[in-house]
Amino acid sequence: MTAQALYPAYRSLVGLKAARHQALCNGVNMSVLRSLLTAGVLASGLFWSLSGITATPTPQESDQRWTVTQQRNPDAACLDCHKPDTEGMHGKHTGAINPNNKLPITCTNCHGQPSLHHREGVKDVMRFNDPMYTVEQQNSVCMSCHLPEQLQKAFWPHDVHVTKVTCASCHSLHPQQDTMQTLSEKGRIKICVDCHSDQRTNPHFNPASVPLLKEQP
Repeated sequence: MTAQALYPAYRSLVGLKAARHQALCNGVNMSVLRSLLTAGVLASGLFWSLSGITATPTPQESDQRWTVTQQRNPDAACLDCHKPDTEGMHGKHTGAINPNNKLPITCTNCHGQPSLHHREGVKDVMRFNDPMYTVEQQNSVCMSCHLPEQLQKAFWPHDVHVTKVTCASCHSLHPQQDTMQTLSEKGRIKICVDCHSDQRTNPHFNPASVPLLKEQP
């Protein structure tokens, strides 16, 4: 307690002698004076102890929402076997924010939660570009963040192929740099003919003659 807080008690103690002298002269009961003095000291101490307390608005008063997040790394179990340097997530997805929960992207956001038997070889997580999962199942994971409208604006073939081939057929998921994003327009067409072999073997094939290519902005 500070000296300032003790000052009222000090004044009370000093005044006690004078009060006692006066009480002896007037016949006042000293037990009453002691009770009053004790009450005064307690009241002054309570006042000064409460003076340092400040009020803060509750979440309801400030209209704020509090979110509780887990502290443990959700990828910890994955990284026990899949080492970051060789099989970890690199490139564009590293440090990116999941638009669905506003948290950094994790392995489980795309691959799902492994079961207790995962290390025994059970195929229980999403594997991209794998025949075990349909095109719709694989691409639905990608489109949970990458909206179809935005993909079409970025590159028109997204609209045509989204239900026919997997995103992983053209895109790499974990590299430092996705090769598709660094390719020129001609380079992208070369990738197209990997599947469209009929056009590649036709010596008279002109990419501009394809109706879909004409729609390209």
